[in-house]
Amino acid sequence: MPASSVSKRALRRGLILFLLGLSLAGHGAESGESLARQGAGGAPPCVTCHGADGRGNAAGGFPSLAGLDADYQAKQLHDFASGQRANPIMAPIAKALSDEQIQAVATYYAGLDAGSGQDDDAKPGESPGRDWVVNGHWQANQPACIACHGDGARGVGDQFPALAGQHAGYLEAQLKAWQSGQRKNDANAVMAAVANAMTEQQIKEVAAYLAALPAAGEVPEHARPDPAPRIADALNDYFQPPLLEYLPDNEFGASVRRGADIFRHTSSDAEAGRYVGNSQSCVNCHMNNGRQANAAPMWAAWGQYPAWRGKNHKVNTMAERLRGCFTYSQNAQASEAGQAPAADSQVIVDLMSFLFWQSKGTPTGEVLPGRGYPELDEPAQPFSPERGAALYADHCALCHGNDGQGTALTKRRYQFPPLWGDQAFNWGAGMHRVNTAAAFIHANMPLGKPGSLSVQQAWDLAAFITSQPRPQDPRFKGDLETTIKDFHGNRAMDYYGKTVNGYRLGAPGTLEQWQRDLADKP
Repeated sequence: MPASSVSKRALRRGLILFLLGLSLAGHGAESGESLARQGAGGAPPCVTCHGADGRGNAAGGFPSLAGLDADYQAKQLHDFASGQRANPIMAPIAKALSDEQIQAVATYYAGLDAGSGQDDDAKPGESPGRDWVVNGHWQANQPACIACHGDGARGVGDQFPALAGQHAGYLEAQLKAWQSGQRKNDANAVMAAVANAMTEQQIKEVAAYLAALPAAGEVPEHARPDPAPRIADALNDYFQPPLLEYLPDNEFGASVRRGADIFRHTSSDAEAGRYVGNSQSCVNCHMNNGRQANAAPMWAAWGQYPAWRGKNHKVNTMAERLRGCFTYSQNAQASEAGQAPAADSQVIVDLMSFLFWQSKGTPTGEVLPGRGYPELDEPAQPFSPERGAALYADHCALCHGNDGQGTALTKRRYQFPPLWGDQAFNWGAGMHRVNTAAAFIHANMPLGKPGSLSVQQAWDLAAFITSQPRPQDPRFKGDLETTIKDFHGNRAMDYYGKTVNGYRLGAPGTLEQWQRDLADKP
């Protein structure tokens, strides 16, 4: 056969395959909608229960799917198919769909308009469920719903779905399913802990508030956290910091409010963010906006200053202590400003106002119960970063990422903070020490389930996290051995200068090499 004939035939065949590929691609783009409207493999169409617009049916208890994260929806369908999430209606439907069809229908619904979600007669700002959703129920060690589900409860990634505008009856039913154990397809069993801390009335109130929240547009003011909650949030037998009703409506009160916002969103605050060289905020280490006992609360710290600090070998004022937090925990030298804010700056003034107000009624110079993190018993076995790596994958990666890089919402704002890498606290921060990190983890993590890890697990997790590359100690002057000798004397609790996984931690170039290796990972 002439070569020219072979070439023409190959060309025609290639053209046919190309056109067929275009046809299939077009079909695939439409398949999500066709599956939703027509069904497949004997499965009824989704619109039968979830409506033509994907917004569900409140009376029937069918949830709105419109606008929900595609990967979240795909996971739920896979869980229905496998039986990990029990539902007699959804199980046969999910089983009838291929993996490709599941992804297609999930992508289709994710692209639909979620609508306003508003009930015209609802007054969500007055709802008793607001405090749990927006500020948390910290008497039960429960963070706010928005701590995981994002601003306005509009969802974060594929594990924390949007709740705003969802039907109240459906939300109530799911919380009760988590509570009874009927539903248990979340990572870390966090939702069971949340639901089990709630009464039936609280479930109703929270569901009603979430249902009345707008699913799109600007997050309403009432859905933003307060400087303090409206109801008591202190753990039993600990100091009760002031509630919102005691915040004065004057210049001082305005400074307190600004300080509370800085404390909560330090890295993304318009002014304070200029002094932050990573993606850390004060609230990352001081839970419940600095109010929670055993999570280094600010009300227990205020009366301890001025105080001598071995870290800089002098008596520190509270303003100097706060500047130190910017220097070490927030790596100020890598910031736009290149340094911590001045002691008389508006940032420090507002933070001081917030701390001063929060400590109203505490005695000066007295160590209060709940200060710092509870001292942790020694582990039964020497702590192990290797065991910690497995624990991290099971308990922490969901929020903080497989490589410790956190969950970013914007370039400077994170839902869950980085734990190592260039956006983490540096080698001078107190949290880089294994014992400090272990005490924090045991008392406060995982979020919503504090105390659920054993003492050994907390130590192992801390060893893994603190043995990862992070920004340089600001006191480093060019010689690693001198910095170790002068500032890292407790070698048993400090990985600075040690070699782990081929990286000499703290050595010049180590963090940059780790970042290059991370970028090259498949």
